[in-house]
Amino acid sequence: MKKYFLTTKLILLLIASNIYGQEYFEGQLNYKIEYQPLNANIPAEYLAKEFGDSFTAYVREDRYAMIYHAKGELGWMKVIVRLDEGYSYTEFEKVDTISKTKFGLEKNKLIELKRNTNDSKEVLGEMCESITLNYEPSNPESFFQSFRGKYYFNPKYKLNANLYQNYTDGFWNLFVKESESISIRNETEFYPLFKAIQEASSIEIKTIPLEMFEPNSSKIISEKL
Repeated sequence: MKKYFLTTKLILLLIASNIYGQEYFEGQLNYKIEYQPLNANIPAEYLAKEFGDSFTAYVREDRYAMIYHAKGELGWMKVIVRLDEGYSYTEFEKVDTISKTKFGLEKNKLIELKRNTNDSKEVLGEMCESITLNYEPSNPESFFQSFRGKYYFNPKYKLNANLYQNYTDGFWNLFVKESESISIRNETEFYPLFKAIQEASSIEIKTIPLEMFEPNSSKIISEKL
């Protein structure tokens, strides 16, 4: 009987060690999205239909994927970010081509990066600190004049900042360098069109299969140079 309890205790300790001793987060996050139009000609209902009123993120240490549950003209959207490759893949449900884009092709102007030690919000029952990140696109043909964001994070959902050094798109490498964590509430203004608030509604620690981060083999991959 003593041997049985000792074995059971060791198994439980091994399970706990695997879950809580893992240095970087791996798992699934579910987000809800709220839209606030800045332009009266763009209804919130239209934005929710075309971009989705929720999305699911799948995270491993050196890669992540996001599926936006949109029901508009192009259907859902899946974005795969391969930190190990230096590329991202963007797929739409109703498009037969997947766009492959190398990190850092877009050059933007950083306006502000600030850690807000006095601005916290409760997300999933815990207070989360925020970082302000504002920038302007350098492309004169961009639909947006500026991106103004405030991103809330919980340090227990840890990221490996070293792997994000080359992920300069939207200056996300700077956010991860400062927070070393996943953003679980995003308040982003796509000026002058709309503001989107994305907040995690549930977070689950679990193993994500590598197949989740592979582009759809039945579609053509078009690389942006």
